[in-house]
Amino acid sequence: MKEEYIIVDDLSSFDIRQILDCGQIFRYAKTGEGEYVVFSGSKRLSVKQDGEKAVICGDREFARRFFDLERDYGAIKERLSGLPLMKESIAYGSGIRILNNDPFEMIISFIISANNHIPRIKGIIERLCNDLGEDMGGYHAFPAAQALAQKDENYYFAQGAGYRAPYLASTARAIAEGKFDIDSVREMPTPQAQKYLTSLAGVGPKVADCILLFGYHRTDVFPVDTWIKKVYRDLIGEGATSAQMRKRLIDTYKDLAGYAQQYLFFAKRDNG
Repeated sequence: MKEEYIIVDDLSSFDIRQILDCGQIFRYAKTGEGEYVVFSGSKRLSVKQDGEKAVICGDREFARRFFDLERDYGAIKERLSGLPLMKESIAYGSGIRILNNDPFEMIISFIISANNHIPRIKGIIERLCNDLGEDMGGYHAFPAAQALAQKDENYYFAQGAGYRAPYLASTARAIAEGKFDIDSVREMPTPQAQKYLTSLAGVGPKVADCILLFGYHRTDVFPVDTWIKKVYRDLIGEGATSAQMRKRLIDTYKDLAGYAQQYLFFAKRDNG
């Protein structure tokens, strides 16, 4: 069967390295110069980009939605460009797009990500996929909630999850047993959705915002981490809590807050 592909020939708002390195996904690998493989749920996509175009190979309809290709990021950047700190950050990360990731994968991944670093996060997730995910032929899918729920916290400790182990066991059970309804989050106003997500073990306000932004494409949220705290100091100064920072930043960037967060986060972490 002939492999499906999409050619992106306007790279003004598409840079595969920036998209994958801006903190929104952990299942990907660089396979060559400008070549990446990325996994989401049970899907696998490969992307090869040079100075003229990007070629995305895999399920075409999935890729179109996953990479958010129907959205006009030029218009988003234009709206943001006059706001504080945006011009330089957008220029640095102009190829960023917010992925449409699987919500369950984002819940588990960002619980693992708390107070953690990228190589360790990726390693834990890879071990869970290889051990509990469906064999797709050459790679494994992200595990289903039912598969994760069958394991206790000792299993997650053994996978390297540390203090997050009981959170993973508890959250997987809550979702597998229907005590937490992932799909209902889509219908909730953002404040209600954030409160509902924080009812899960291991999900605080920052993790909830990451889940909403990267799993549900809610762009009126603003995850506040170490890098964003540095940005905030540049923008406003010292002396605010994470909750106060979040509110001030959402008030500044409004419905485009999530996009602003990605540009600011990437520029600060990647370029200092």
